Amino acid sequence: MKLEVETTCPTQWRFEYQSNDPALDDLYERAKKDQWNVSVDIPWDQGLREDSDVFKRAETAITQTKFFNSLTEQTQSDLLANQAAFMLSQFMHGEQGALLCCGQLVDCVPSIEGKLYAATQVMDEARHVEVFHRYLGLLDRSYDIAGGLKDVLDAILAADSWQAKCVGMQIMVESLAMGTFRNMMIQAEDPILQSIVRLTAQDETRHVAFGILSLSEEIPKMPEEDRIALEDFALAALGILQGRGGGGGGANAGQAAIDAGIDPQEMRDAIAKERKEATGQSFKTEQRSVLHEYMVPNLAKVGLISDRIRPQYQEYGLIREA
Repeated sequence: MKLEVETTCPTQWRFEYQSNDPALDDLYERAKKDQWNVSVDIPWDQGLREDSDVFKRAETAITQTKFFNSLTEQTQSDLLANQAAFMLSQFMHGEQGALLCCGQLVDCVPSIEGKLYAATQVMDEARHVEVFHRYLGLLDRSYDIAGGLKDVLDAILAADSWQAKCVGMQIMVESLAMGTFRNMMIQAEDPILQSIVRLTAQDETRHVAFGILSLSEEIPKMPEEDRIALEDFALAALGILQGRGGGGGGANAGQAAIDAGIDPQEMRDAIAKERKEATGQSFKTEQRSVLHEYMVPNLAKVGLISDRIRPQYQEYGLIREA
């Protein structure tokens, strides 16, 4: 796996220190006030509860299948623990990608208020890497980064403009994180994870706000060809995250099943057959679609779903028609 990413995005000095953006100033103040400490603000002394799963079974789709209920109790527990570890491992790796990207944003965003805010996010991302690494230590299992996630993060890190980095990280990856953490607040069974998710989601909301504030006025002013390139960049990244391209050389979720002694293809086939035979049954949950309710709407807010590219979003099922 390649560990170095080349980038040509220029570093920008700024010698006008007076801010001209009250909204970003306010976000900077909130970021300073909301800092929390992994060592003291998470109830680590509680330890993991041995009598419960990481996520509530009622909020986990696979537990509603006949296949899952045919497994032994131990295999069920192992599978759920492995799947939780895989998912949380991706967040740990993603937070490192965000840490690296936000360090770049401090360099390349042109405004002083943008640089100051981005610096607070560097600390946020360092804290997130720390907290997920520590929690995965409690689970005593972790997984490599998934290929698609690595491809998207590498593309963001290699982008040659601050606008592309901001779209990729603040609008797309942070929207993905914000939406998933809000769902995890519903899913989480373990009290330690509940605390982690609550505090991390608070940070992610600010991160998305930074992207929207920074890009909503910037994108309409960009030359048409640059704006088109940014639209294409965002759609391509969504495609990779959805599995429409890339993803080579990394971990995949099937390893969680293998580690529980299950053939992942056999599991997928059995569940697919169940779904095909089901009549009127659906998995009921309070969780929301991260793509449809967070990522795509935020791309629209900053002006990256034009009439030119909207049909492709519709073709891929990324826009729900009224």
